[in-house]
Amino acid sequence: MSSAKQYPNSRIVQTSDGKIQGHRLIYEGDRQVDAFQGIPFAAPPIGELRFKKPQPPARWSGVREAKAFSSRPIQLSKFKDDFKINGVPSEDCLYLNVFTPCWNPLSVGFPVMFFIPGGKFEHGEAKSYGDTNICENIVSRGIVFVTIQYRVGYLGFFTTGDNVCPGNLGLWDQTVSLRWVQSNIGAFAGDPNNVTVVGQSAGGASADFLHLSPHSTGLFHKIICMAGNAECRWTSNEVMPIHCRNKARLLGVHSYNSDEIISQLRRVPADKFSVNYKEDLKEEEVDLETVPYIDGDFFPASFDELRAKARPKPMMTGVTKEEGSLMRLFHFESDHSNSLAVLFYENEWAYANRTIYRALSRHIDRLEEGSDEFARAMANLASDYYFNAGTLELCRKTVQIQKEPVYLYTLEHFNPEVLGIFLKFLIVPDVTHTCDLFYLFARATFADFFPEITNTERLVIDRFTTALTNFATYGDPNGAFGESSLPTRWEPVSRSNYSRNYVFTTETCAMRETFFEGRTAKFMRIINENRSNSYRSSL
Repeated sequence: MSSAKQYPNSRIVQTSDGKIQGHRLIYEGDRQVDAFQGIPFAAPPIGELRFKKPQPPARWSGVREAKAFSSRPIQLSKFKDDFKINGVPSEDCLYLNVFTPCWNPLSVGFPVMFFIPGGKFEHGEAKSYGDTNICENIVSRGIVFVTIQYRVGYLGFFTTGDNVCPGNLGLWDQTVSLRWVQSNIGAFAGDPNNVTVVGQSAGGASADFLHLSPHSTGLFHKIICMAGNAECRWTSNEVMPIHCRNKARLLGVHSYNSDEIISQLRRVPADKFSVNYKEDLKEEEVDLETVPYIDGDFFPASFDELRAKARPKPMMTGVTKEEGSLMRLFHFESDHSNSLAVLFYENEWAYANRTIYRALSRHIDRLEEGSDEFARAMANLASDYYFNAGTLELCRKTVQIQKEPVYLYTLEHFNPEVLGIFLKFLIVPDVTHTCDLFYLFARATFADFFPEITNTERLVIDRFTTALTNFATYGDPNGAFGESSLPTRWEPVSRSNYSRNYVFTTETCAMRETFFEGRTAKFMRIINENRSNSYRSSL
């Protein structure tokens, strides 16, 4: 964001904890927008509050300045100058940001979009998604937009596997921030009865987890899961207590007593709890080191049981054309067997199960090693494995248990500039994981670079953002009153066809009756027919 001196003060808003004043980031014309940044929704989780559920923030007197993003959660630097661009991490990170229209809503309040950052549950922050771009591309359409932060890595997902520290603290942070929205968003001209939770990647999975948990499912009304949900295989595991006790030993804590472990870990410097993704310490049978865990508290039952009981909501979910192209594919060997082993992380369920391994190998054995066709086949397999199968399964399960509509999309439009320097690492240059964020936020989120927004890019941005804001407003991406503001009407999935999807292309938008021409469904059949005992029952 530019220097604060360039923007006038916002209006003053009374929250439940005190008055705040931010900036007016759009201060000309009839659709001006106020931004309130760095609002505390919980007490700093430091000292004795480390490894505890979020506590209420301290109230303040006078008017608190809310004109800058807060510190990001504890994490490692992802790239050169990361800390310089996005800020130095701090354990004191539980803050949110509200971007709100200055004109009067037509009804009781503006629809609210509540955005959860992604980052593998290991990193991420609100700042990287921007502020003025949010005001210009989203809030100007009559939306109150909220971005949040939550504890990540071991500070956010540490668990002792018992009631001393059940875990999922990052999800409790998200839940408390949703409660703050319910209590306060009306003061920002938002409608607390029309809240849509949006997330991408780990943020998308978080949105689904909030839908599943009885502690949060009633706090919002619609859900958008972009390239991630609870059905994706990397979003949770059963061995988090083992990871956490291993991490404690690495930090010099060798006790077997849970109370003593937590007591000693509270004396360890906060930066020691970040996940070193360059030197994974995870168990071989899982994908990510720190993830949510079925703890008997935030998740009092299995995901399938909770999904059946969760409050029904209109849902939107989708993926880019080649999500898996970014998933470590540049580490693949040219040899077929080595490539599959890397994809499934050696000793994983598919590599160990020879039936599954042989069935999947048939898709690539006939291809020339190192060829473009081979690379594309591996990218497709990775896309199905990490994202597409879980997304299709989410549609299948949800449409079977609720009458509220479910909308599925794929984004096929590709602009190489959106990936910046990361383009050279892709084995298949195509629209991949995180690219969809550009078409909602109108800025790249990988690093501090800004692709040119050509007329074509502006058109795709407008169509994608229109669909998402229509959905947030009406529960229907087409818009209100049965009319569609999209080039082609978007039809929801059905019980008989849960793979029907809306495709955003460079030229236009179109409905397709099959998801990736049935490729993902075939992948799911192979896994479900031959799944190993070590693989959880739902794909």
